[in-house]
Amino acid sequence: AVVSTQSTGVVRNPVNRFLSAFRDKIELGNIAWYYNALGEKIVTKYREVRVSEKEKIALLALARKEIMDESREAESKWDASNPYLSPPGPTFLEFVKWALEDGVDPHLITMYKQCSPCSVDYSILRLEKLSEEADYLFQKVERSYLNLDFQTSLNVRGKTSDCVDVFYSTIPGELLTRAYEKFMRVDCELFEYPCLEKLEKIRGLPHSSPSQTHLCK
Repeated sequence: AVVSTQSTGVVRNPVNRFLSAFRDKIELGNIAWYYNALGEKIVTKYREVRVSEKEKIALLALARKEIMDESREAESKWDASNPYLSPPGPTFLEFVKWALEDGVDPHLITMYKQCSPCSVDYSILRLEKLSEEADYLFQKVERSYLNLDFQTSLNVRGKTSDCVDVFYSTIPGELLTRAYEKFMRVDCELFEYPCLEKLEKIRGLPHSSPSQTHLCK
């Protein structure tokens, strides 16, 4: 018997996807595993704190203890006197600096490299909102009887797509250009996203301080 198959590709706006990698995994040290594996390394290397090396080690240890404390109440205030808790975990600017210099993380690999769209003959490509487009997909593959409930993870600090301007306006132009070239350009061009227009618009916005990103809620 001949087996008929359909291949699909689910992609996302590369500008939003890059920001989401930061917000959903690292922002405010909200996932202890990522802080332990990566976040602490980023703030140690890229946060500019004018203290002695001995003081730095002590402050980082206090920050780690507080961030990794599983009994800590979610709404508890951080110790603002500790520069490594203000904010806790990397800022988006610190994350971008790390990504450009050392960034090795599966969430930063382009969809072009992950899905090989030039090598695979996809029947359907760029199903961006799978929960909304599932009916069309199942009709296409003649599996209308499937009834799947797609769960989406919503960042409690607001939808990433609504926060793009706030976060990217904290990134200086030269770093923004480099981040676009390394992590977004190929996917933007291949999947026909108007990324350059969006980033050029952001360049025209007033520069924001990394501490202002909490305003995106």
